[in-house]
Amino acid sequence: MNGGFAAQAFQFMTSPTERPLERLVYRSDAMSAVEGPLDLSAIVATSVRNNGRQRVTGALAHQSGTFVQVLEGDADALTALMATIELDERHRNVRVLARWPVQAQLFLGWAMILVDTRKLSPHLSKLLSQTGSGSQVTGVLIGLANARLGTMV
Repeated sequence: MNGGFAAQAFQFMTSPTERPLERLVYRSDAMSAVEGPLDLSAIVATSVRNNGRQRVTGALAHQSGTFVQVLEGDADALTALMATIELDERHRNVRVLARWPVQAQLFLGWAMILVDTRKLSPHLSKLLSQTGSGSQVTGVLIGLANARLGTMV
């Protein structure tokens, strides 16, 4: 038997023309270029446009002066995107929490979703903005994204 069903299924999911997917999680200090609150809608609009072209998906949270973001897509696209983020004046002290290969995108269909963190418990809030690992942050953001989707249905 030459590989069986599992090998065929794997070949179907990862055709030779598709590049492997990665997930990247980072945290940065949010900086405002002008006095007043950050314009998150402009950040999301730009992200949706640019990420859509690169087939990058993800979620963004702004909590206690900190950006936290999960990005998913082609490794080269993520590397280029992180270089852009590190040069963006709205970010300071960019820290990659984790980067790992994945089989599928959790935020498929969302070039960028802005999640609402206002109802997080103090524990989850601290996990998101200060102490959480990449996988913990991803779990919190996917939960918040799903909660947002539930309110939109």
